[in-house]
Amino acid sequence: MDGQTIRDRIGQKRVNYNSKFDSLIRAISKVGASSQSGQFSSFGPIYETFMYAFIIGYRIGISKPLESGERTGFNDFADFKPTPIRDFVLMLLLNKSEEFGFKWVDLENASEETINTFVTEIIRQMEGYANTGFEYLQNKWENENMKFRNPFVFVNFIEELI
Repeated sequence: MDGQTIRDRIGQKRVNYNSKFDSLIRAISKVGASSQSGQFSSFGPIYETFMYAFIIGYRIGISKPLESGERTGFNDFADFKPTPIRDFVLMLLLNKSEEFGFKWVDLENASEETINTFVTEIIRQMEGYANTGFEYLQNKWENENMKFRNPFVFVNFIEELI
């Protein structure tokens, strides 16, 4: 199976986050009328916040996969924007695919079952890194809330992890 077909299959998967972070996500994302514009720095839609949390979790280097009862689905991966950041997230995961049992080069001749398992695992790892990132952000929200008033808060948090 070629890389584009695998990428399309990954894009068709619905992405989840841990429901315990719902109030945090809504506070730092622009979600319809519930946006807290002016009070705190925020991202646009939830998928932008999710990608940011993924980057934090990835930098921390820990993927904490979600348990079945913790899942809140919100978008298919293909709907994430901006596209270059979505593709960057996918490339980071593909570079780590051997760590969770898949060689990218071997997928070209893999069975449907193997491809489906691979796609499921890519999404699971993505959600796991985001889960770690959301834990980090939740801790910051609870203990250093005033930092979220800084327009550079999200850059500052990434710099803290370098």
